[in-house]
Amino acid sequence: MNITIRPTTLSDGQAITKLVKASGTLDVNSDYLYFLLAEHFSQTCAIAVDDQGQALGFVTAYRLPEQPTTLFIWQIAVAERARGHGLAKQMLKHFTKQAWFSTVNQVVCTISPNNIASNALFKSFASELGGQVRIKPFLASTHLGKSHDDEPYVMIDLPT
Repeated sequence: MNITIRPTTLSDGQAITKLVKASGTLDVNSDYLYFLLAEHFSQTCAIAVDDQGQALGFVTAYRLPEQPTTLFIWQIAVAERARGHGLAKQMLKHFTKQAWFSTVNQVVCTISPNNIASNALFKSFASELGGQVRIKPFLASTHLGKSHDDEPYVMIDLPT
């Protein structure tokens, strides 16, 4: 199966929503939000599609408005049929090939300490970039409610 990773478009909003819902682990937001992300932040979001144009995965991200040298990775999902082949990391590496990434000096996300797969993904991505991982508190149960795990910042400081 050939996989194409490309920036998102407005028409990808529905596929992103479906992947979020199918993930079973991501916080589901409104369909409207995914359409906005796919359109307004298309250069910092990516979608992976197969030969038939079916969505296999996505990454939503944006550059922080007050710190445009920081890329915040918001959500990543991979369809069940495409898991176990490194697609999540391939989508992250897609960003590193974009001209705008040359001005990024930090990649940030929030990950629950209990999310072993996502923590391993970001450590591996940091290693490939030659970056250092730091973790600091960010969102806690006081923000998210007692039924939600804490979500500390996981920061990859890139080499200069």
